[in-house]
Amino acid sequence: MPLLGAAILLGALLLTSCSGDRSAPAGDPVAGKQLFAESGCDGCHTFKAADSKGTQGPDLDAVSPTPGKVVRQLEHPGGLMPSYASRLSSDEKRNLAAFVGAGNSSGTAVAAPFRADSKRLGECVDGNFECLEQAFGNLAFNEGPKIALARLQTMSTSNAPVQANCHRITHKMGSAALARFDDKVAPAFVEGSTFCFSGYYHGIIERAFLGQPADKLKPLARRLCADASIADNNFLLYQCIHGIGHGVMIYTGYDLPGSLKTCEGLKDDFGQVSCSGGVFMENFNSSYGVTSKYLRKNDPIYPCNSVAERHKLQCYGLVTANILRMTNYDQRKTADICRRSERRWVGMCFQSFGRDASGMAGNSAAKALASCKLAGEREGDCLYAVSRDIVSFDAGGRRAGRFCAQVPARHRNRCYVGLGSVLVSLAPTPQRLRAACRRVSGRFTQACVKGGGQTAPQT
Repeated sequence: MPLLGAAILLGALLLTSCSGDRSAPAGDPVAGKQLFAESGCDGCHTFKAADSKGTQGPDLDAVSPTPGKVVRQLEHPGGLMPSYASRLSSDEKRNLAAFVGAGNSSGTAVAAPFRADSKRLGECVDGNFECLEQAFGNLAFNEGPKIALARLQTMSTSNAPVQANCHRITHKMGSAALARFDDKVAPAFVEGSTFCFSGYYHGIIERAFLGQPADKLKPLARRLCADASIADNNFLLYQCIHGIGHGVMIYTGYDLPGSLKTCEGLKDDFGQVSCSGGVFMENFNSSYGVTSKYLRKNDPIYPCNSVAERHKLQCYGLVTANILRMTNYDQRKTADICRRSERRWVGMCFQSFGRDASGMAGNSAAKALASCKLAGEREGDCLYAVSRDIVSFDAGGRRAGRFCAQVPARHRNRCYVGLGSVLVSLAPTPQRLRAACRRVSGRFTQACVKGGGQTAPQT
């Protein structure tokens, strides 16, 4: 039955002190968001995290209650609100409280606009990250992103601080490029590259969101990637929409449910899935060192085991970024936790494991192969993901081809399928894909082409 009282659950909180208990009960804010809507709370309350504008009950953004206070109000209400001590289960109360309490940081962006200064790369002699980040941003702003990205890629081969921080650096470069092109997304995108996990594209989109009013977020997300120079290029379109996921998380102060809702507002499945991947990537591995409130110390798989089924693929495909951090980068423990995933998603967790193992291995194929052995019967999932990751990082397939040539014979075909599945974004026609696959895959060209979703013509 509808939880009518929950729709005005905070009437008495307006009369309580703001200095009460600030500890959060161990609730699930993702489940709480769904309960908030199903209970009719959005019809009575204004609450940004729920995209609700009700006026019958208190404005929850203005009240900013803690989760502890929400639980107490449900169990011991004042005024006209009935008690929900027995009408809601303990889990439901904790979930609802976790969502309402977690929402009060939504809308607080954690990134700042790019501002050029006089900093140059020659000044960053000690490898200081802030210096490198600003200097590369200045280079992109003053001389253009193509020159800056080429310089970054060259330096990353011999400069350890640059290699270790290249994704954050490319975020800054994307932000700087958008400033160079007077906030026009399309020309900034056309000048970019995928080097270091497409951070450049993410930086463009996150900056495009800054300063925008909250009620314009969804229409802006639909509009950002609509220019023909992006929309007619599947590769750039994916990068743009994936960047929206990162950008909306940064804009909202890591409001995962609200960000996913923005993704769901995009026009098709491709857009929604591409966007949600960016949301989960940012949730697990913040571009700005933020710890998302949608992570749990006692459950390293969360929120993948709680989100709606349509979001699980993208969530599990990135979850080991969080598991590894929680196990202090113990890969054996991480593999054991992957095996505890929801049954149908175990393989996807090991694909996430392969992606992260590739990053940890650097240029060492031997280290990546050893990591994937820890996956046991899921070794093929891991190796498939390693090859994909190498192509994505390098923006090319040569090193991935050499890696696949070294994997156990029983998994070699699938490794080349993984290679092709990313290479197709760089060689988007059947003819170009086949030529690219032939150069890096040898007798496994057919598998590479198959990975790109193409049927290889007979020769």
